[in-house]
Amino acid sequence: MASVGRSLVLFGRSATRMRATNNRLLRGVHFDEGPGLNMPFQTQNKTRLLIVMVAYLGTCFALPFVAVRFQMAKAANS
Repeated sequence: MASVGRSLVLFGRSATRMRATNNRLLRGVHFDEGPGLNMPFQTQNKTRLLIVMVAYLGTCFALPFVAVRFQMAKAANS
């Protein structure tokens, strides 16, 4: 039983040490800041941004309707 307690203490210490190391590494990272630079996609080309946003949002909006159509067609064939 004592070995279980000791392993839990060692696990806790290693987790604390890992967290401190990760924080130290993250503080050294620098990202560019400013309008449009803090997003995961490019915003300089407005036409490309429009096409990508319409495709992404259109797909997400249409997906439930396509699923219902598929289920209704599948039920009609059965």
